[in-house]
Amino acid sequence: MIKPDIPLSDDEVRQIGRIITALDASTFDYLQLELGALKLTIGKGGLLPPALPAAPTAVAAPSVAPIAAATPAASDHALPEDGTVAIVAPMIGHFYSQPEPGAAAYVGVGSEVTAESTVGLVESMKMFNAVHAGVNGVITRICVEDAALVEYGQTLFHVRPHPSA
Repeated sequence: MIKPDIPLSDDEVRQIGRIITALDASTFDYLQLELGALKLTIGKGGLLPPALPAAPTAVAAPSVAPIAAATPAASDHALPEDGTVAIVAPMIGHFYSQPEPGAAAYVGVGSEVTAESTVGLVESMKMFNAVHAGVNGVITRICVEDAALVEYGQTLFHVRPHPSA
């Protein structure tokens, strides 16, 4: 709950609105966020759990380095049934398959990628973050549509890794 003595700017109110929209489109039931003196808890419909766990004491502003560090390793998402590896969303946001509207997609089924290849972008709060393949191989499946809202850890692509040389 927001205390009345903490004034919010119009931009902060808009950002909270975007967070609410993202929560509504996600599979999460509630979100608890603490940024300095601002403590925000929002939920979908029903009652929130009686005792939410404490919010993180440190919250980093979005940037490429922390997001890359938080991205699960591609090897953690191996799919043994077909030998592919999942490329997952590094954060919640909108996924874009091309660098700008009307441009060609970064990759398609059959595209060769290296670990450093950009396969798409995830936009959150007007910040675009590159999604890298994380593995050398061939794209075998695209799991999300362009401009779709994705959640942290959601599978975006499947890649058949090249055999180790």
